[in-house]
Amino acid sequence: MASYRKRDLNRFVKIYPYVRFPPRYVYEYDSIVTTGGDVEAAKITFTNADIGSYTFIGTYSAIPSVVISTVNVSSPDDSNVSATITSLSTTAVTIKTSENFTGEIHLHIVKV
Repeated sequence: MASYRKRDLNRFVKIYPYVRFPPRYVYEYDSIVTTGGDVEAAKITFTNADIGSYTFIGTYSAIPSVVISTVNVSSPDDSNVSATITSLSTTAVTIKTSENFTGEIHLHIVKV
């Protein structure tokens, strides 16, 4: 089950107007999986590697759309690493990076 935090975006800006702005809440999830398998979010952790894979939790009848982003890079030398999807099926995705690095790649899987 996903855990989440409720954050008020208007509390992060230190502006003190005459009339206070109403709260603007967003929910930050650590992982998202819907019961129908429509949306899924995950992380792949790389430790001095250039290939990683992830097996989907949800079931998809057609190949889903997958968006990847590189985050939590351990050193500044690894910040110029690019990631590409090399294999995509209805059950898993394989990602290859331009070089070995230590960090995380976030995935967003959406049923189309």
